[in-house]
Amino acid sequence: MLRIWEGLNGFTQFSAVLISSIGLLFHITWSRRATALGPTILTTLGIFFCFAGIAWGLLDFDANDVRSSVPHLLGGIRTSFWASVVGIFWALTLKIRVALFGDAPVPASGAQEGSTVDDLARLLVQLNRSIAGGDDSSLLSQVKLLRADSNDRIDRLSEAFDGFAENIAETNSKALVRALSEVVRDFNTKLNEQFGDNFRQLNSGVARLVVWQVQYEKQLKALIEQETATRESMTEAASRFTDIVNLASEFAAVARSLQHIVGALNNQSEQLARALL
Repeated sequence: MLRIWEGLNGFTQFSAVLISSIGLLFHITWSRRATALGPTILTTLGIFFCFAGIAWGLLDFDANDVRSSVPHLLGGIRTSFWASVVGIFWALTLKIRVALFGDAPVPASGAQEGSTVDDLARLLVQLNRSIAGGDDSSLLSQVKLLRADSNDRIDRLSEAFDGFAENIAETNSKALVRALSEVVRDFNTKLNEQFGDNFRQLNSGVARLVVWQVQYEKQLKALIEQETATRESMTEAASRFTDIVNLASEFAAVARSLQHIVGALNNQSEQLARALL
């Protein structure tokens, strides 16, 4: 509780102390009047400080600077809620005391002994008029007026919260859009700064790669042409080698024929030599 109390602002502490002091005063001066008016006064004070807290929070609210205005606004809303909680708490303590221990005793009226039944009837009529009379000073009229005033205050509070919620939603949406735009712009700037040189080097490398591909294509065409010429030369050489092989076969046949002729000549030469001998 001490941590919660230290976290409240001065206005919230003042409202809580004031309402608590009045609630303690009603308990100390315990009477029928305190039990009748105490809960109403404490609840009304809670509602009053609720509206005062909201008004205090909206006093310095700047729609163009939501980020710095929201903490002050939240402080005002905190005041309104805590004031309402304290007021309702002390009003409940009075009602619980009445429910558990009964209402305060009626003080001595100072009536003389020997009062007649007519005096009692007259007092009862006065009491009935005070409670359910038709004038505005009767207790029933006061309760009705208090109920109507409370309902009217609650309706105005609901309307104020609805308008506040709409303004906050619209303001937060605009602030979010502006923040996202700034983030995207900063991101693009940093991206260009960090990766601009890399992209330029990549473009230069791609250009050199294209030049190398063109040169490689030319060299590949030259190699293909050389390979084609070599293949044609090899085909022509194979054809000539085939011709040489065919000629070699013919040369072999001629050589065999010459061998037979030479052999025949040798035989004739030997026969001639023997004949001469």
